[in-house]
Amino acid sequence: MLMAGLIGGAALAAPFAVASVSAAPRGEDARRLAAEIVVMQADTAHLSGPGLQELHRRGLKARLGGGLALLPLLIRAARRDVPSWPAPDRGLIDGLRRALEADKAADLAAGLARLAETYPFNTAGLLPPDTRPRALAAAGAVHENYCAGCHDEPDTEVPRPAWSLYELGRKAPPRELAARLVIGVRGQNLTAMDNPLKDSEISGLIAYYRRGAPDEN
Repeated sequence: MLMAGLIGGAALAAPFAVASVSAAPRGEDARRLAAEIVVMQADTAHLSGPGLQELHRRGLKARLGGGLALLPLLIRAARRDVPSWPAPDRGLIDGLRRALEADKAADLAAGLARLAETYPFNTAGLLPPDTRPRALAAAGAVHENYCAGCHDEPDTEVPRPAWSLYELGRKAPPRELAARLVIGVRGQNLTAMDNPLKDSEISGLIAYYRRGAPDEN
């Protein structure tokens, strides 16, 4: 089987079976880990998608590599929120790294799907998006103050552009958009930071970006 060759499927059967029936937790570290996995799943799909420039493909692959390198640390932090979650599985993570290096997108996607089952992303308070006028107005202010400077005019000449959040809102499923906003700033290590937004603000932003840019409405 695909996963048996990648991560040793039999050894992982028990932890995944337990995690698949557990409720998604609300702790910040647990949510950040789960959101990171959702984003890596989406990035893996983009990695093998059509029309991706080689420069951006290298940047996306580097981002995935960085995410995989952080997984053990993120999992250890998340287990403070959810002690029942399994400890980092080195065999699984090493297998994912090998799949990424070998450009085996199907193996990478399958392994990340297992991780997503084990560490489920809790969207309570984020989805469904808050479409109330007050929430949308607040989201517009957050965008102008924190996001517009980088995302409204992406620099596509760098490996990891800060892509338009309006375009992401149109194309990405709400769950992926929620995960990306939970993680917050992504890109160079110098700009990465913890997300300062409340769940209610993120929920409003999801609705705001899914509506499209103001000049499109």
